[in-house]
Amino acid sequence: MKLTLAAGKLLSQKTDALIVGIYRGKLTKSAEAVDKASKNALSALIKEGDATGCLGTVGILPNFPGIAAKRLVVVGLGKEEDGVLNFQKALSSALKAVYFVKTAVISCTDWFDLSPEWIAEQVSCTAIDVLEKSVDYKSNPDRPAWKQPKSVSLFVEEKTPELTTAFAEGAVIGKGIKLAKELGDAPANLCTPKYMAEQCMKLGSSLKFDVTVFEEKALNKLKMGCFLGVAAGSKQPAYMIVMEYNGGQKKESPVALVGKGLTFDAGGISLKPAKGMDEMKYDMSGAASIVAAMATAASLKLPINIVGVIGCTENLPSGSAVKPGDILCSYSGKTVEVLNTDAEGRLVLCDLLSYTIDKFKPILVVDAATLTGACVVALGHEYTGLFSNNEELALELLQAGENSLDKCWRLPLGRAYTKALKSRFADLANIGAPGAGACTAAAFLQEFVGKTPWAHLDIAGTAWSSGEEKGSTGRPVPLLISFLKDLTQ
Repeated sequence: MKLTLAAGKLLSQKTDALIVGIYRGKLTKSAEAVDKASKNALSALIKEGDATGCLGTVGILPNFPGIAAKRLVVVGLGKEEDGVLNFQKALSSALKAVYFVKTAVISCTDWFDLSPEWIAEQVSCTAIDVLEKSVDYKSNPDRPAWKQPKSVSLFVEEKTPELTTAFAEGAVIGKGIKLAKELGDAPANLCTPKYMAEQCMKLGSSLKFDVTVFEEKALNKLKMGCFLGVAAGSKQPAYMIVMEYNGGQKKESPVALVGKGLTFDAGGISLKPAKGMDEMKYDMSGAASIVAAMATAASLKLPINIVGVIGCTENLPSGSAVKPGDILCSYSGKTVEVLNTDAEGRLVLCDLLSYTIDKFKPILVVDAATLTGACVVALGHEYTGLFSNNEELALELLQAGENSLDKCWRLPLGRAYTKALKSRFADLANIGAPGAGACTAAAFLQEFVGKTPWAHLDIAGTAWSSGEEKGSTGRPVPLLISFLKDLTQ
């Protein structure tokens, strides 16, 4: 699919579908031009209810008078004052409605009072996300064949360098989101820890960033006892994968991104309920987002040094699996009493965080992990949980979430949550008392980052969707890329 900017006269665009938006009770500038050219035909259809401004509704009107396009597509934008809250839903609805055409032109820089450059980035990013279908494992797909357009164009009054750059960058970000989705949606018998390592090496080779893979023998030498404790129940060997992208100055300290990569999490000896366990293939979504963020940053050639570290393994019950009551020694030297083997993500991350800070001396660390069901209880599926030991870093991530429409919400840390992790037999227990599970999990991680500015993104509620629309969301790739781009400004 080709993505382009289209300029000239809106009504003269020769395309299979011309997309314009209408508010509830008001036309946009583009819709007004179409209405005038059609001698108020659009207004008449709205009056009759054939087109509506209700958010996300779409009307497809073939052979519409006054325009060169074969059909007019009218998408409802909701209330004009809702602005950015409605933009992405309206845009997605409009693009989904034209999957069957060969060419489409969308005129949306007049939707709400938003920056044309921001809109341009969103259009190309969303077009990739919505119209480029992911891998389908069915031998005979039971849905109609998806016929994505050959080209989608954003209509602009003038092709400025800023618009051109934003539009191109949006497409790259869209491909990054798609990569995270494909890794997340892959079944656990295909997407093994070894498969993740192989994908990272392929990406590093094609995008020119360094990849180092640590196998279990190397992890033993590094004394990553917590990580290896989680891996003990699986026949699949564990891997730590380190990706280094050097786009900044040679001696400049990097930004570090760390991801949890449980390619399947059955809970270990503390076995999860059977219902919904198939979705535990998504427990590597943190790692998938870090891989995708590294690939996107390299594709965008961001002028910054980034190190991405992911730990990939499975958490399964077996005769060799770690047991409740076992004590593990972490890379940092701190000991951890395992009270629940299903609180395994923090055991993987504590070793990764300690290693990354010790080895690379980063200016800051952000980790992403599907860490706790408690975060889903607290925030649902709209917001990613954000924890941080640094006010400036937290504010930067919150702003990046707003800018990318990949929002997060800050949750508290404090000594009370750390005290809840007290163990009689070890330095820490891997779970606390009932209540505030997301906070105690973050407090556990904080014990391994020292004074390094650090933020933890709990994506348990945002990394994938359940039900009929089951699938990876690709979050928090948009948030991470927005954050990294902001750091380069």
